[in-house]
Amino acid sequence: MLAAAYPLLSRRPERLCLVTTLTALIAIAGLYLLTLWVFDRPSAIVAGLLLASSPHFLGLSTCVMSDVPALAVVVLSVLAFLYAEEKESLAASALCGLLAGLAVIVRVTNGAVLVGMLAAALLVRPRRLQFTRVTAFAIGFIAFPGLQALANLHYFGSPLSNGYEFWLPEYYSSGFKAFRLSYLVMPWDPSYQHGNFVAYAIAMLGLDGILGQLTVGTEVRTLIHARYALYPFPVVIFAGLGVFFGLRRKVNAITKRAMYLGLGFLAALLLIYLPYFCVDPRFMLAASFIVFAAAGYGLISANRGLERGWAGFAVIALDVVLAGAIVVQTISRIAMPLPQRSKLVADVLAVRPRLRNAVVVTDISLQWIELYAGGEQTEFVGLNDLYTAQVPDQVVTEYHLNLLYDKRSEGWTGPIPPMLFPGGELDPAEVRKLADEDKKGRPVYALVSKPLTREWQNVLKQEAAQIDHYFTDETIADYPEVGLYRLTPH
Repeated sequence: MLAAAYPLLSRRPERLCLVTTLTALIAIAGLYLLTLWVFDRPSAIVAGLLLASSPHFLGLSTCVMSDVPALAVVVLSVLAFLYAEEKESLAASALCGLLAGLAVIVRVTNGAVLVGMLAAALLVRPRRLQFTRVTAFAIGFIAFPGLQALANLHYFGSPLSNGYEFWLPEYYSSGFKAFRLSYLVMPWDPSYQHGNFVAYAIAMLGLDGILGQLTVGTEVRTLIHARYALYPFPVVIFAGLGVFFGLRRKVNAITKRAMYLGLGFLAALLLIYLPYFCVDPRFMLAASFIVFAAAGYGLISANRGLERGWAGFAVIALDVVLAGAIVVQTISRIAMPLPQRSKLVADVLAVRPRLRNAVVVTDISLQWIELYAGGEQTEFVGLNDLYTAQVPDQVVTEYHLNLLYDKRSEGWTGPIPPMLFPGGELDPAEVRKLADEDKKGRPVYALVSKPLTREWQNVLKQEAAQIDHYFTDETIADYPEVGLYRLTPH
């Protein structure tokens, strides 16, 4: 999706978040249609509003990450499943399989939706079981994972290998490191306040802000000024009422299938992530559609049958708390200052015209710099493979380059970017290559991020002293975040 949209966005990486925002709108529209079909229009409106005001959903809607697209594709697959079951449609069965397969390659744990679909199919029997529809679903389902398996085979040598295993072998080379029952009670990261069981329990109950859980997780930046991660706790109460009323009052098969599918998917997803080393409420976002849909119906049903007495008072109190929480959260979000434009991006874009048909030695992350200043026959050479993070917002060469050279020493034969100081020592062969490029009339530059720590400053000084033995440097541009220097052989 990102690659298809990139040319339409003028190949500007900072606009890629618009793709995620588009999938967020699809997720809201899909949830509205699902709730409208399963329950009624008022419930659909409430469900859409609850999702649209969810802090994690809003924050992740502006990030180039897979959580919101995963939710959007899952909701569309659920709609296709319900239609296929209701109309006994062969085409809808194939489309459902295709969307479910797409959801799996957006995020592999979305395969848990098959548990929900199986539960819905077994607990609410169709008028007749058609083998052709099952076959159509299976053929549609394997299409996208099959393409992913071929890509994995090409890039990693095995259809079952993946990028997580490649870049984080210390956890993903063995499932026993990424998944442990001990994580249920003891967090993997000592900075986390709770084990996974408590962490997910209070997050799914909407109590995480009250109990301080918002400091736990890998994507805290999406929850700045948030009072809760997914929803406030009245949503859980109304969702419980929605499930109760839905299964009790609604006798149609559509409602029951949707309930069993959503609850089965949510339970399976929780079982996957409870023993997982990394904990974050955003992992539950893909299955949260059933919570928002049921909460919409529960809220409308509870208020329709409002009576005097303690039950009526409790419903009104929940209404007030829910409305107050959403209003306060919305005002906090609106009052947030707009994020400042990255100075580093501006500086790199300013020097980019000079980098055409040049060789650029840089300490900035090669993945990042190629995205913003790549193309136009520009070749990048890593300065070193030191794993350094000066400050959270600084983009410097980090563990990717280091890991690639470690893999080469272990026999990996894939492509590796060149580096001037592999292992901290100047590579004479790379020095000769740079000198040869200069003789051919191709300019050689050093693009260096300004050091923000004395430790990194000392590293750059030591490496510059060694480079000076072979090249003279001329300052071409000096910006607050980066410096560009022309390297000319002696």
